[in-house]
Amino acid sequence: MSYSENLFNSVYDELFDDIYAYFNICFGKSFADDLSQEVFLRVWKIIESNNNPENWRAWVFRCAVNLKNDTLRKKYTVNQTAFTEESISCDGGFDAVHIKSAFANLKAEERELLSLKSFGFTSEETGDMLGISASAVRTRVQKAKQSFKELLGEKENGNE
Repeated sequence: MSYSENLFNSVYDELFDDIYAYFNICFGKSFADDLSQEVFLRVWKIIESNNNPENWRAWVFRCAVNLKNDTLRKKYTVNQTAFTEESISCDGGFDAVHIKSAFANLKAEERELLSLKSFGFTSEETGDMLGISASAVRTRVQKAKQSFKELLGEKENGNE
C-alpha cells in the first residue's frame, strides 16, 4: 500500500464513526452515509494534493461542519417557503412574498433555528449542532417565532 492509502486508512479508521454520528444527529441515517462519504472524498483529495493539515481531527470536523452548513443552506433555499402562518401559529392571510420577506429580515440565528425546527430537528439535536442547551434552543425558537410574527405584522400593515 502507498503512503497516501495508509494515511487515508488511518484517518478514516480514526474518524469515520465520529463523522457519521455527527451527520446522523444532524440529518438522520440516509444523509449521514452520503455526507460522510463526501467528507472522506475531501480527505482523499487533500492527501493526494500533499497539502496535509497538522491536525487531521480538527480539519476533518471543520470539513464536516462546513458540509453540514452547506447542506442546510441548500435546504433553506429549497424550502424557504416552508414557513407558513400555521407553522408559527399566526392568523392566516399572508402570501408567500410576505412570508419570505419577513423570514429574510430575521437575524441569521433566528432563521437557522426556525429552519432546523421546520426540518423536524428536536431541541436536543439542534442544541448539539449549535453548541447550546436544549432549553436554550426552546427559548430562542420561541423568541424567533415572536420576531417572525412581528415582522409579518409589519408587512401586513405596510410598515416595511
